[in-house]
Amino acid sequence: MCTSILLRYKGGEVLGRNMDYEYPLHYNVLYLPAGYEYAEDLYGNPLSGKYAMMGLCFENRDPLKDGVNEHGFMGCTNSFALFRNYRDEVDPEKKVNLSSLYYFNYALANYRDVDELVADLPNIHISKKNAKGEDVICPDFHYYFVDKKGKSIVIEPNKGVLEAIENPYDVMTNSPGLASHERRLKKLMDLEKLEDYNAAKNLPGGYDPISRFIKAFYLTRTHVEAKGRESAMENAYSILEALKMPRGFVKLKGNPDHSYTRYICVYENQVPLLTVRTSKNTRIFSLSFDAIDSTLGRQSFFLPERLELEPIL
Repeated sequence: MCTSILLRYKGGEVLGRNMDYEYPLHYNVLYLPAGYEYAEDLYGNPLSGKYAMMGLCFENRDPLKDGVNEHGFMGCTNSFALFRNYRDEVDPEKKVNLSSLYYFNYALANYRDVDELVADLPNIHISKKNAKGEDVICPDFHYYFVDKKGKSIVIEPNKGVLEAIENPYDVMTNSPGLASHERRLKKLMDLEKLEDYNAAKNLPGGYDPISRFIKAFYLTRTHVEAKGRESAMENAYSILEALKMPRGFVKLKGNPDHSYTRYICVYENQVPLLTVRTSKNTRIFSLSFDAIDSTLGRQSFFLPERLELEPIL
């Protein structure tokens, strides 16, 4: 259960997300330099790219869950659990065969903007099995990408094929698809007259993907307008805090842990910049490419998980 939002300000955009999950996985910030081999394709060939990237990962492993590259091309992955999203075999006619687990890395490593990504989609094939017919880790993902020019796109699998979908709502949660979210949103409120909608009374209070999509859209559209990059980031953290899932609120049957917001992160596309706040530590940590010594190669950064109190006196 994750929520992603895009906020615009004069001169740039910020992309924020809540990372919600129930499994006790550790996460950290990861920097991958240009040319770094982060995985293999489904034929066993190394996957690398032209551009450096940084983002959040699980267990210090290379697949990024959200991130930004050196050209300000940023994005995130969200769960998209539907039946048979991806094929069961490779396609030798396609230039690139890979798992959905590594498509996000592939995009940040190889594209400068949305147009390049969309143009290359016909060359990409996602499969749950490699060329030997062996199962590979291939999560049900859809993807949200934003470039330095402010253009954004949602990438959804449809019967095994990746499709680019324009997203005028600047919000993404989990499945169902964007078209279903749109129908429910329009059924609930008049998008041209948001001021007539009684949000204090009628805004959905649930944490399911549909309710979170509606709440995220309304909050992003009615929030005080950002005057610059810092205020846009402040707005993003404020909105995502309102959408945050508290620990203990949702407990899945048969699972000893709880589903809750593990971290909140916000990326900016002009610097570009990574910022993140953990579930227990309210400080916001930031990282830019200028601060990284790229000659050191792959670099991991671990965040303090405990609450830190700053004495007033």
